[in-house]
Amino acid sequence: MGISLKSTAAGLFLLKNHNTHSPSRFPSFKPLVSTKRFTPMASVATSQTLGISETFSKLKNQGKVAFIPYITAGDPDLSTTAEALKVLDSCGSDIIELGVPYSDPLADGPVIQAAATRSLARGTNLNAILSMLKEVAPQLSCPIALFAYYNPILKRGVEKFMSTIRDVGIQGLVVPDVPLEETELLRREALKNKIELVFSGNAYNTNYADRPNESDCGSSGRICVPRELSRSYRCPCIC
Repeated sequence: MGISLKSTAAGLFLLKNHNTHSPSRFPSFKPLVSTKRFTPMASVATSQTLGISETFSKLKNQGKVAFIPYITAGDPDLSTTAEALKVLDSCGSDIIELGVPYSDPLADGPVIQAAATRSLARGTNLNAILSMLKEVAPQLSCPIALFAYYNPILKRGVEKFMSTIRDVGIQGLVVPDVPLEETELLRREALKNKIELVFSGNAYNTNYADRPNESDCGSSGRICVPRELSRSYRCPCIC
């Protein structure tokens, strides 16, 4: 199970208050959401990064859920994105979901659509994002899941796309609009490059429902399901 903050502003607000201790009017309790201690970036660079499934398994054993903030690459610019990734990692994120801006983001809400529009208006493109990630990803202690629509992946070529994101340090890939019937090539190349796939069940892609297990639904990681659709999904790999 994951908590995805689909708003940069909301995410930074929660992070700002993440380690704030409230007055004694609140009783002490064991946190449900994972709270990692601040780790200096010099130490992070030499640490072992867990994979996405490993992260979920570790948190499950601890009785916690994952803190997974989402930001759009290039909003307001890629240098800010690079710093935001470091801050999110240092403040306790278990996984970071990084969105690749797309001109027709139908699976996203208005906040992320607006972020993608701003990013594209500044000239952000996939090559620039990957170049930034090549420098930043090795410094992070948590895995990054790239959120990308299917058309840009096809345009670059699935094989080349998978090997490229592997080389820059990406560990997971969220594809919100790929039809289930077209996932075979994605799954094969993801397996070859050790990229965990996370498919998305949404209003535009409802055919991941009622799959009895992860193999049948095509996901090697989790399935992301919006709250309004979650009750109609019964797959055990839903996050």
